[in-house]
Amino acid sequence: MKKKFSTLAVIGCVAILASCSTVNYINTDILKENYEKKIHHTTLLGKTLFKTDQKKKDTYDNVKVFLNENEVNCDFEVTAFGSYTPLVLPILRPERPRLEKYLLWKGARKARKLKADGVIIDNKNNFRVIKFK
Repeated sequence: MKKKFSTLAVIGCVAILASCSTVNYINTDILKENYEKKIHHTTLLGKTLFKTDQKKKDTYDNVKVFLNENEVNCDFEVTAFGSYTPLVLPILRPERPRLEKYLLWKGARKARKLKADGVIIDNKNNFRVIKFK
């Protein structure tokens, strides 16, 4: 009985410590590349959805995604603050691939819902929805 309990305790500790891993560096080129893939190469039964999915086309054409405040060349006002914190089971899938794949897309989609012009990604979880003046 004590052996089973200690084995379960060790497994529990490993699971808890595995969830403490943090993402401290994400390459911006990979973020942009995954955003382009998400927009253009999402398929359903072999068909590319970008040509028929008007929401995706509208989001891609009308919402600009910036990774730094200095990239915005005109005056803007912040409409809303948002965050993307994915539900992650660390043993099955770590946090980094999830953030790399969906961070820019989630920000752009939220900006489209709020009828804003763009998104500035502040860090791995937070973004600002902006409207140009």
